[in-house]
This record gives sequence, C-alpha cells and structure tokens, in this order.
Amino acid sequence: MFANATVSFEQIVSSYPGPLSLVSILCPDPHFKKRHHKRRVLQTPLVDSITKNLCLGGRVLVQSDVLDVATDMRERFDGYSDVFEHADRIDKDLQCDNEGWLLDNPMGIRTEREIHAELEGATIYRRMYQKTRCFLPDYSIS
Repeated sequence: MFANATVSFEQIVSSYPGPLSLVSILCPDPHFKKRHHKRRVLQTPLVDSITKNLCLGGRVLVQSDVLDVATDMRERFDGYSDVFEHADRIDKDLQCDNEGWLLDNPMGIRTEREIHAELEGATIYRRMYQKTRCFLPDYSIS
C-alpha cells in the first residue's frame, strides 16, 4: 500500500483489524529549508492520530540520519510525556548514548537508507517510545 501518512493515517488505521502496536517513522524526507518544514511527515495531527490509535503498551520508533529531523520528531513525542515514556526507561536492554539516542536499531533489521547512511559514516538517531497511559485529547480553546 502506498499512502501519504500525514493525510491518510487515520483512515488506514480505522480499517486495521487488530490492535496497532507499533508505528515506525524511518528516515523521512528532511525538507531542509525552513519554509518547507511544514511538509515534514511528523506534524501534530499525525502525532495526535498515532497517540489516539496506538494500543496501550504499543511502541513508536522514530529514526533519521539528519539530527535536526530526529530532534524535531523526538520533541513532538516528548510533548506527549503524559502518554508516552521513552522505551529505554521500561526496557533496560535498550541502550542509549548520553543524549538519549538509542545506540542500536531495536527492530534488528536495518533499512536500506540506514545501511547506506552508516556506510557513508553518518550517525543514525533513534528514539523509541512506549504508550503507558491513555490519550485524552485537549479540547480546551485558548
């Protein structure tokens, strides 16, 4: 299936027959120019949808070889600290560097982009989150 997750995630997940237990966002297009950051795949509506649809105990893996993109994705999920915990706090087998990035791919299977980037000497920045509490959307109007 080919789809734009930013637009279609909610529709795709609503027809999924089982619990959604893992979402991975691996090396999305970085859209380097500031004016194009709005095109990055991980925007608030997608994070809300992932948070709402992921089952309790489900995990989210974000990964990029571009630090700015990885940091942006990390900050978006860190903003949901009332719902998610960094998985390394729950699973002590997940080892992180002093910045909190996972040292190894927790999936055990590397993507083609990951292999290429590592061969070029790039660092892969990864963060995994686990949903530990139910998501209650904030409907307050500011």
